[in-house]
Amino acid sequence: MPVRPFLLISALLFAASLLCQPVRAGDFEDGVSLYEQEEFSAAAEAFQAAASKGHADAQFNLGLMYLNGEGVPEDYRRARELFEQSAAQNNVRAQVNLARIYAKGKGVAPDYGKAVSWFRKAADQGYADAQYSLGVLYVTGNGIALDYRKARELFQQAADQNNASAQYQLGLMYFKGRGVAVNLVEAYKWLLLAEDYDDAAVYRSYVARSMSVEQISEATTRAKEWTAAGQ
Repeated sequence: MPVRPFLLISALLFAASLLCQPVRAGDFEDGVSLYEQEEFSAAAEAFQAAASKGHADAQFNLGLMYLNGEGVPEDYRRARELFEQSAAQNNVRAQVNLARIYAKGKGVAPDYGKAVSWFRKAADQGYADAQYSLGVLYVTGNGIALDYRKARELFQQAADQNNASAQYQLGLMYFKGRGVAVNLVEAYKWLLLAEDYDDAAVYRSYVARSMSVEQISEATTRAKEWTAAGQ
């Protein structure tokens, strides 16, 4: 059974949930409360009032609502405008979603250069999702020179934050020897840790065919030690 190539950015990359922690009292807090009550139209109005005052989290939340068509018409252009306003205030989630809009060409022509730029801004702040997504672009060579070593570094950073997608990709890199020497024990370890990733079990089984019982035992022990260390 051949191993499939590294996955492209998933269609599920867009964040689906809104921030729940209020930053300051007022329209934003009202918007969060109304959203939790599924009063989406009223929530959008409250977020709009806060967003117009420059509230970065409200701009981000309202952008998601336009992206998903919740309480407002689905409008990728408006979502992008709101994400840009929020991202300019260094809102890391807005930066990631803006990058995804450019990478997926949602309401705008695909622009991997801009996607790389925004992913990097968020990745530099230690945001695991951005580190993973930027790593994928280094693997595919979209918008940036293909660089397995850099991709592995980014996947490692995200994997250390328990990002299952990055753990899966890191496992594949150790198995295929991309950006790192082939290491079946490390490959199996990371595929074990990536248990929340749908294909992890399938490829873990595939890797195991090339391993001894002792190697599988060592990989399992390493995975348990990693988890116990509170990574």
